[in-house]
Amino acid sequence: MTNEPLYLGVDLGGTQLRMAAVTRAGQPATEVLSIHTGKTFTPDHLCEQISRLMADLQSQAGEREFAALGIGVTGIVRQGRLSGSDFLPLLNDLDFPAILSPLTNCPVTVENDARCFVLAEARFGAGRGAQNICGITLGTGVGGGLIVDGRLVHGATAQGGEVWSIPLRDKHLEYFLSGDGVVRGYLKAGGKHDEASDCAPGRAPDSALIADLARRGDAAAQAAWTSFGADLYLLCGTMIALLDPEMIVIGGSLALARDLYIDQIIARLSHRSTRIVFAELGRAAGVIGAAALNIE
Repeated sequence: MTNEPLYLGVDLGGTQLRMAAVTRAGQPATEVLSIHTGKTFTPDHLCEQISRLMADLQSQAGEREFAALGIGVTGIVRQGRLSGSDFLPLLNDLDFPAILSPLTNCPVTVENDARCFVLAEARFGAGRGAQNICGITLGTGVGGGLIVDGRLVHGATAQGGEVWSIPLRDKHLEYFLSGDGVVRGYLKAGGKHDEASDCAPGRAPDSALIADLARRGDAAAQAAWTSFGADLYLLCGTMIALLDPEMIVIGGSLALARDLYIDQIIARLSHRSTRIVFAELGRAAGVIGAAALNIE
């Protein structure tokens, strides 16, 4: 058994913190452990849970040491501090390396979670070998990450790739290109507020249910996903016009409904050389990308 050190990765989101140990080759070497977070998640909670999960992972890793800890977190990250996070408001302005390095006894690196996603896919997933890649995460919100000439793009104020804020129809893109955006599109097209499915009477519609309805021929649900696809095409086309990437990698929970929208996007972009691909690393991408922040 190798004694090569492992790299800890943390995917810190608005609903869950997920953590695992990863090899230098980008393979999870332990289980991916998770705990709930939320808007009441505090720095004390963070320290307690990181310490507990790290102990659990060490028991799985045996004698192998942890070389470093990487954290991907939702929000804007500047010099190790989080800002602009509506999902984890009590962690805003927290100096992650300062509080976690003494606790973990290893170097700590922090980055935006969408950048961690694209880094993981670029090194170990769907984007292997490419030097110019855009990443899009579709879920509760919409996130973006950019790699140009093999390097993550941060921008002048660490907001490079923050595609959620692109103006669209007097709103931000995220208003439409998100789980809530799918629900809005469904209701706007005449969908019901409840009893949306014979299989789930009284259930409020969400993106998963609307996907199920669309596959069964519901017109309002199909219209919602068609609108979603049109807005995703706009984002992909904008990325291509600005950066001319080799590929755009799409991931996140809403990528599971790609059969309802991707054909129209690929058809409309068929004259461009940029390939549209879907993430290969699944839910582990965030953890692997966070660990990869410290892997040369």
